[in-house]
Amino acid sequence: MNQPSATNHGAPASAVHAYIEFLAPATAHERPYSYGYEPGADEAPPTAAFEAHRVEIRDIRSESRRLSLDEHGVTLMEHRSRVRDFYDNGELASVYYPEAADVIRAATGADRVLVFDHNVRRGLSLALHPDRYGQGRPVLHAHTDYTETSAVRRLADQLGPQAALSRHRRVLQVNLWRPVRGPLRDFPLAICDASSIDPKQLVAVDLLYPDRRGEIFYLTHDPRQRWYYAADMGVDEAWIFKNYDSKTGGTARFAAHSAFFEPPREVRVDPRESIEVRAFALFDF
Repeated sequence: MNQPSATNHGAPASAVHAYIEFLAPATAHERPYSYGYEPGADEAPPTAAFEAHRVEIRDIRSESRRLSLDEHGVTLMEHRSRVRDFYDNGELASVYYPEAADVIRAATGADRVLVFDHNVRRGLSLALHPDRYGQGRPVLHAHTDYTETSAVRRLADQLGPQAALSRHRRVLQVNLWRPVRGPLRDFPLAICDASSIDPKQLVAVDLLYPDRRGEIFYLTHDPRQRWYYAADMGVDEAWIFKNYDSKTGGTARFAAHSAFFEPPREVRVDPRESIEVRAFALFDF
């Protein structure tokens, strides 16, 4: 794999140690909830509570093996996009969504890929523009975007009567994640090897919005979990990772992920700018 360009202010280590927030075990005994927006002062506080754990996050570039979707739930690949402006929603719909669908189809072997939304995330020193689609901050909780229940529900929202799992041999919900400015050193993305996660460590949490209720998995901590990132990730690289796989045997199903604060190797670090698209990869009979 070609290395992205880097500055001369220091080389990345083969692993870093950083804090990631995990769902507190005490929270997991009752059905917890959190908010997908900033709640008002008159709204009940969330019941999902988190605790920070210091974990080793290995640089995938220093590993002798390549992470794979079926074994680990995630893979890192090269892809040069033709998009000129990742803040132009029209260009994203006309150029990036078809690109992403092609990349995901090639990586998964799916018959069809449906890209259904995206999020742009910006570092804390950059302003958010509420008039632009889906802008937010890096998420610092270990989570997956969907559960078995919410993934199937979202599929039904997208496909209607054609969404039934019985109509498909297999369904994956995957994200394609990339920086739009590099090398990325501000709140990079960490991915947990899905094969190191015990299913009991994934806790379903209600995610409340003003007009609906979603559901995601938050991860509880276990020191045996294995975490990875790609140091100095470039704009021509992308993670593909699973949030759901309908296949229940012989494959990774849920790759938890979280942003983290990487100890700086230089005085000034460009603020994070990244984009993730969400998609369903559909396998026909």
